[in-house]
Amino acid sequence: MASALLLSACSLPRVIVLHDPLTPEEHDNLGRIYESQGKPELALEQYREALRQDKKRLPSLLLLGDLSYRQEKYSEAEAAYTKALDLDAKNADLLNNLAWVYVRTGRKLDRAKELITKALAANPAHRPYYLDTLGVVLLKLGDAAGAVTVLRESVDTLPKDRQDLLAEAQEHLADARKAAGESTK
Repeated sequence: MASALLLSACSLPRVIVLHDPLTPEEHDNLGRIYESQGKPELALEQYREALRQDKKRLPSLLLLGDLSYRQEKYSEAEAAYTKALDLDAKNADLLNNLAWVYVRTGRKLDRAKELITKALAANPAHRPYYLDTLGVVLLKLGDAAGAVTVLRESVDTLPKDRQDLLAEAQEHLADARKAAGESTK
């Protein structure tokens, strides 16, 4: 009787999905929903599925890179941002984001400096934000005095309604001033 149950259990039909009913855009939207629900792993799966369908889908690469970065999955963020830059080499925000990956990992800091310099030239409207990145890169490269100069400009020019970013830039400036031997009072 046990073997009869075992045989009947093995004869259940298997469901195989041969066609994904969702488009890459729908996978991205579902991923955003999962993110808003605090389900980042499910969101990552959706962004990856969108990219399986369309390897050159820039929005999916951005979403995958941004979420991977926030989860400190820096190698995956680097891969996504690099592929995205292959599609849109002058996208200043992408250049900045990839520079931050290198800042966080402490690798390729000269490349990070090159990327953020390109970002500054590509989108002058975001200069205050990119200067913060450049200042941190300079600090990591051991140029504390240069970092102080750049970070002062960032702090002075960041929009005052962005208190979160302003506070972060002020913290970076304090770190640079300390490294340069300046008083932080």
